[in-house]
Order: sequence, then structure tokens, then C-alpha cells
Amino acid sequence: MKTLKFPQQENLYIAAFKLLNILGPIAGGLIIFGTVAMGYFQTRPQDLPLTHILTHNNQTFKLSVASTPEQLQKGLKFRASLKGNRGMLFNLGGEIYNVPFWMYKVNFPLDIFYLKDNVVTTAVYNAPPCYKTPCPIYKGRVANQVLELNPGALDIKVGDRLNIQPLSTLPRNDIGFDSENR
Repeated sequence: MKTLKFPQQENLYIAAFKLLNILGPIAGGLIIFGTVAMGYFQTRPQDLPLTHILTHNNQTFKLSVASTPEQLQKGLKFRASLKGNRGMLFNLGGEIYNVPFWMYKVNFPLDIFYLKDNVVTTAVYNAPPCYKTPCPIYKGRVANQVLELNPGALDIKVGDRLNIQPLSTLPRNDIGFDSENR
């Protein structure tokens, strides 16, 4: 028995082969580009807006707030520095015991304060950056929030009550806005 070949069918195979020769390298290039782009965006510092203000001992700090799991995980990673009157507040979503924090891929030292209802329950001073795992894990006794500031920026001790408020609840002249809002 002989197999019949139709010229149109053979032309279809040739056309499909030519199309794969064109699309294959394009797809490969897109995969490489996508992988590089994903790596780039994963290692970029997050830029959360300043939404809260901390006042303590007549000093004022503007805070960005991390609340989602992705924001909590990234924290201050990959930043080059933290301005002197800035900080990050981590809303943990509830009261947690033995709250673990680490400095993996944070490029500068930090003071870490574990807060329960704005009262400092644990303080870690001058936690150094960590670039390779395993990194030290700092645990707070109990907290529903964690505050990170530059080392020594404020004289905060265990038992201190901190005044942290959303910016929107303060009168504009009390916020201390300057020309740069970030």
C-alpha cells in the first residue's frame, strides 16, 4: 500500500518548520529577558509611602508602613541607606510571640523595636547587616508591630510608650512637612 502525499500537506510542514525556526529564538530571548527582569525587580528596594509619624523625646520621624506579606518580607532590603528621620513600621496583623526578624540583604545596621500596643517589649540595638545565610535571627518577646530605625536615632528603651499616629490624623502644621515629602 502506498501513502499518498499531498503537495499542500508537505508545504504545511515546511511552513510550520520555518515558523518554529523563527519563533524558537524569540521565545528563548523572552524567557531570558523575563528571568533577568524578574531578578531585577525582586532585588529593588520597595518604595512605600510615608504614612505615619513617630514622636518621641521631642523628635519626629516619618514612617513607611509594611502590612502585606510581600511588604513585610521585603522590609528595608536592598536599600542603600535610611535617612536620619525616617523609619519603617511593620504591622504584623495581630499579637505574635517570639517574633523573628533578621537582617538578610539589609545594607546597613538598624535598631529593631518590638511593640505591643505602642509599648516597647524588646529592643535590639545596632543589628548588623547580613549578606549570606545563615543570618542571626532576632526575636521579640511579643509584638503586634515592629519598628526599624537607624542605630541610636532615638533613645528608646524596653517599656517606653511610643506615640505613632497616621499622618492624616495630625494637623498639617504639626506634621513638619518640608519641601520633600519622602
